[in-house]
Amino acid sequence: MTNSIRIGVHVNNLSVFTLSKKPELLTDLLQPTGVSAEWISETGGKQTVKLLKTAEIDIGATGTTPPILAQAKGVPVVYLATSQPRPVQGAIVVLENSPIQSVSDLKGKNVSLSEGSYQQHFLAIALDKVGLTYQDVKTIPNSADSLKAFLNGEIDAWITSDLHLAEVQKNHKVRVLLYSSELFSNRSLYFTHRSFAEQHPDALSAFIKALERVDRWIATHFSEAAELLSKEINNGIDAKGWEQSLRNRPWGLVPPSEEFIAEQQYAADVFYRFGLLPNSINVSEALLADPLSVFEANLALAGK
Repeated sequence: MTNSIRIGVHVNNLSVFTLSKKPELLTDLLQPTGVSAEWISETGGKQTVKLLKTAEIDIGATGTTPPILAQAKGVPVVYLATSQPRPVQGAIVVLENSPIQSVSDLKGKNVSLSEGSYQQHFLAIALDKVGLTYQDVKTIPNSADSLKAFLNGEIDAWITSDLHLAEVQKNHKVRVLLYSSELFSNRSLYFTHRSFAEQHPDALSAFIKALERVDRWIATHFSEAAELLSKEINNGIDAKGWEQSLRNRPWGLVPPSEEFIAEQQYAADVFYRFGLLPNSINVSEALLADPLSVFEANLALAGK
């Protein structure tokens, strides 16, 4: 019997990050289970796969790509819940005077992105939709110098979030080539190891309820949440920028839908065809056998 539920925390998942700063929203829910929360710091969602595989965390909170990578590496992940669709979360951006007018024009060009994140999902299906492959572009991992290189014309296209795009648009002339909403729902995804799901349903239900609590808190305290994030996350975004981003995002959780699973399967199939996965996977294997599982039932009740 575990004494703690180990939750992976990184700044790219705002719900879990904020929950880690307001742990009281989870503590009372966990008390009847006899389990306490342990917050495991991560550098980003890409690290989640490794930590879940080595059993250093019990819960991952990432974009859409890491759980696909985990499943392909043999980790028996279980999808717990997803965020609402996030229509303006991601964008492929070029300089305003760039000759690149469509995704098709990216052939032979270099693209900066965070591989292993939702941005890889975004780029892969964008290329697939126009008949290109991942090997038709040169991908460059995002770094501290990526934005400067992009603005200097050394990088042809830059994939970024709404938060950073809004900051850049204040002072630079850039053009959005494609928003993620044009291709997929770009949700956050919460998942665990199947053995943990089977052994500790009460603790996981408490976690899901706490996520609903923190999402409701953010959605009703935008200014306070923005102040918290601007102080805790050192990324150059001030409270005003954070508040604008928070107000543009939908909040609240939903169970993994058939539509979402189909979306994930399409991405997994494209990844495999592009040589980004070691083997093909069946995403539906990441669901619990009972569609009316305790997670979905508690998710429905979480807001009551």
